[in-house]
Amino acid sequence: MTFMQSPLTELKTPIRSLGVGGGLSFWIQERPFRTHLNLRGDGSDVRFVEGVTTATGVVLPQDPNTCVSSDRWHASWLSPDEWLLMGPGDDVAVAGLVDQLEPLHHALNDVSGGQTVFRVGGNAWRDVLASACPFDLHPRVFGEGACGQTVVAHTNVVLILVSDDPRGEALDIVVRRSFAEHLARWLMDAAIEGGFEFLAPARLSQPRRFAR
Repeated sequence: MTFMQSPLTELKTPIRSLGVGGGLSFWIQERPFRTHLNLRGDGSDVRFVEGVTTATGVVLPQDPNTCVSSDRWHASWLSPDEWLLMGPGDDVAVAGLVDQLEPLHHALNDVSGGQTVFRVGGNAWRDVLASACPFDLHPRVFGEGACGQTVVAHTNVVLILVSDDPRGEALDIVVRRSFAEHLARWLMDAAIEGGFEFLAPARLSQPRRFAR
């Protein structure tokens, strides 16, 4: 058995840099070792939707660029027949989803090893992202329950608005491992004027294990 390794091992967090006014207007925290599943199937098939709900507790969103959450799982709409499911490092839950969908037409790929998540927040997060993101992040457009695929600093990402973080409104950025350090350094550079904190990773209580 082996543990996954964060793509940010070269960054020694926490990092704290006060802005020109002495404040901190932006924070970043990696949320590593989650389960990431790319799911494709027929969203109009009641058995398919109910199978996902039984295993994860989420009802797959059907409207473009929307997302829903249960206590442990999150589902983001990627295309009319495609979703990103993210949850804890729970192989039992994944096995349950496989069992539920096995008799149905679908594709389920575990992409956990190829992605990680940054959660960002603070009163300047929209301004920091907007400096190198073509996606419209204004609250009137990108509000509660919203997600979207776009580019930040020449990096393909999925953006997911988070409304239940105790620190206030936040954003999850799903990024490929190979671009994670680049994006992390870019975010710090973009936020330096207002000040930022790069917090220690939000660890799962039981990091996911993979057999060799």
